[in-house]
Amino acid sequence: MDHEDAHQKMRSHSQTATSQESSTTCSPSKLTFKAYFFLFFAAIGSLGQYLALYYKQLGLTAGHTGILSGVRFFTEFIGSPLWGMVGDKFRIRKIILFASLVSYTTGTLLLMAVQPQNQQCIKTEANKTEITSLIFTAGGTLKLGDDKQNERFENRVSPAEFTRKVDESEITKIFIIFLVIICTSQIIGSVVFTMPDALVVGFLKENVHAFGSFRMWGEVGVAGGSFLVGVVINFYQSEVCGEIVKNYFISFYFFAGFIALAIFTVLFMKVSYADLERSSKVTLLPLVKELLKFRNAVIIIVATYLGVLNGLHETFGFWYMDDLGAKPYMLGIASGLRYTMAMLAYFTSEVVITKFGHMWAIAASLALYVAVFLGVAFVVNPWLGVVLYSAQGLLYGTSWVACVVFGGTISLRHGFYAVTQGKRLPRKSILPTDSCIFLLMLV
Repeated sequence: MDHEDAHQKMRSHSQTATSQESSTTCSPSKLTFKAYFFLFFAAIGSLGQYLALYYKQLGLTAGHTGILSGVRFFTEFIGSPLWGMVGDKFRIRKIILFASLVSYTTGTLLLMAVQPQNQQCIKTEANKTEITSLIFTAGGTLKLGDDKQNERFENRVSPAEFTRKVDESEITKIFIIFLVIICTSQIIGSVVFTMPDALVVGFLKENVHAFGSFRMWGEVGVAGGSFLVGVVINFYQSEVCGEIVKNYFISFYFFAGFIALAIFTVLFMKVSYADLERSSKVTLLPLVKELLKFRNAVIIIVATYLGVLNGLHETFGFWYMDDLGAKPYMLGIASGLRYTMAMLAYFTSEVVITKFGHMWAIAASLALYVAVFLGVAFVVNPWLGVVLYSAQGLLYGTSWVACVVFGGTISLRHGFYAVTQGKRLPRKSILPTDSCIFLLMLV
């Protein structure tokens, strides 16, 4: 009996210490999580926004890009709960996160290794058609080959017109290779986005409403990384075959540097695990019943739709502005402003949610999302596109924190969260989002 009392006191003391640390302003654990969010999302900002443009420059279609982007969300939907359960059962969450980051990084960098080899530039001008091969160099640039073929006949074209001819079968092969690379790397890499959020919510416990102050640093990183890469790429562009091409390998280089530092910070993360005695008594049924209540079910449906809107915006926002004629520096400004707005949303989310509640925060975000997308449907000026793209960051940050607080509050109330952090229960309201985005991308 004395032994049990001592064990209970020790456990209570440990929980109190963790709670006090989570409420301390500058504890080492807090700084580690914030540093990770900053570095990891700086890597995402360096590449994520430019990856669709890289696919486009290679010759892949919007359908290819949608599938390649959507399949990542789908693998997260499938893999996150499974790896979360493994991490809980064997208490190896940090190892799984580390392996996931390595796998995710390897798969992403391998996308640089496959480039088209059978594309041609057809230049048509008065009385002459010139056909030249297009060469994708090992350094990521695109240039014209030396094998010009001239055909002379009567053309009534002035000025010259350029047409880029791609080998459809080659593009299909590249798409399949990319799809295999992404799916393979995501087998383990599916928790790079979900596990850190879950670890922070587990660290905060009853202070979960302060989640935004951690996640805010991710927006600082992604804004800085995206803006920096946009500025640098602006100096590495040229006109080839009548269009401006950029060296998007620069994005991959910055991505590799930032994510290497993020992986290093994982070594210093403090991971909290559930008490074994309490874990054995927790069942899933009460949580499921709670989530199926009308009010909670409506929030889950709305959060799913918000996730679809955000997925479309993040995947095709730059593509859309590129079609409007936005310059690389404009894309960098748009991304920097977008994530600055999201950072402000994270910073103020605790006050907003405490005062108005997460229901009002989600409802307001949904209404404003509708206004933003209506604006996107009609604008033709790239600068207006920049404004609308930036405004979406405020909605994303507010709705994200509101959904995390909603899911975290319910799961903590039932004592279930600590057992299933890897199952994304702190983000349960967003759980169906990934599959919905994937299906919408396929359409």
